Amino acid sequence: MYRIVIPLLCMGLLTACGGASQTSNDTETTEVVVSGDTLTVNAASPILQRLVVAPVEMEDHAMTLHTSGVVTAVPTAYAEVAAPFAGRVQRSLVQIGQQVRAGAPLFELSSSDYYEIVKSYRQAQSELAAAKKQMERVRDLNSNKVASNRELEEAQLDYQNKLEEFRHAESVAKEYQIDVTHAEVGQPMTVRTPISGRVLRNDLVRGEYIKEDADSKLVVADLSKVWVKANITESEAVLTDRVEHVEIRLVARPDSVISGRLVFRGGMLDEETRTMQTIIECDNPRGLMMPNMYAKVLLTTPSSRCVTVPKSAVLQGEDARYVLRKVGDNRFVRTTVKVQSAENGQLIVTEGLTPEDEIITEGAMYLIDYR
Repeated sequence: MYRIVIPLLCMGLLTACGGASQTSNDTETTEVVVSGDTLTVNAASPILQRLVVAPVEMEDHAMTLHTSGVVTAVPTAYAEVAAPFAGRVQRSLVQIGQQVRAGAPLFELSSSDYYEIVKSYRQAQSELAAAKKQMERVRDLNSNKVASNRELEEAQLDYQNKLEEFRHAESVAKEYQIDVTHAEVGQPMTVRTPISGRVLRNDLVRGEYIKEDADSKLVVADLSKVWVKANITESEAVLTDRVEHVEIRLVARPDSVISGRLVFRGGMLDEETRTMQTIIECDNPRGLMMPNMYAKVLLTTPSSRCVTVPKSAVLQGEDARYVLRKVGDNRFVRTTVKVQSAENGQLIVTEGLTPEDEIITEGAMYLIDYR
């Protein structure tokens, strides 16, 4: 038993000694030592010969933001006109493409609900006129000592009640945009456009019955100006304060360049996409831009001195981009940066570096696997 164990123990000790010797050897020949975000490259490592370290550059650049957008009508110049009541279409008074002024008639609708509102309004109007006439009559009699004060008070109270009833009927008529000046009981309602513009859609069919909750049948819009709604990423949002020039290219008309004005940028970021909405207003005198068209958007800021680095210097981490900044002899620290594209293979660094920094401009990829 002892003859077997002793040799085995010796073999174990020899193995342990050899392992310790090998570990010590590995430590001496480690090419890169990692401590947190700091990497130290061994002076004898062949990796060091492949690294090019240079100071960051300062150049004049105009920041450019590229995004896409969708053409929409300006909300105040767009109207989807629906029937305010359930009823039957008597006739359509406009055609697609027709230019109309605000208040112009669009179609006539025969509706029992409309008739009831007009009837109530006319009745309240008539009763108010009668109550006013009676009150004035009693006031005159009271001044001549013919009618009592009580009779005058009753006439005045009746007038106030009739006035409240009339005002209620009037507010109901206004709510449904009824032209009480021309509305008559038994006559169809004339539905009018609330804005000036061009008729973009007309799905009315003469004689069809429209339900109260039916979708709009007519669209009127003034497209002399339109909006392009585009989303800007979180990192680019800060640059929208300095936008000087906006250029729009429609996907349907890639050769047409349209100028725009940045009129709004959203005050909140979308939680899911981490983007912010911007609104660009464009003049559209020829009507080239139509709602729901896709467009490519280029936003440009004035030229300014910027920190620039080669694309080869920027690496993509799990959560953000970074560069390897020199902090000592053969020592580099991972430094998070925010960048934007520039010309000639360069990137503009908007955050993370200063003009005094030196970084690895070539060969950084050889250190990407060291964590």
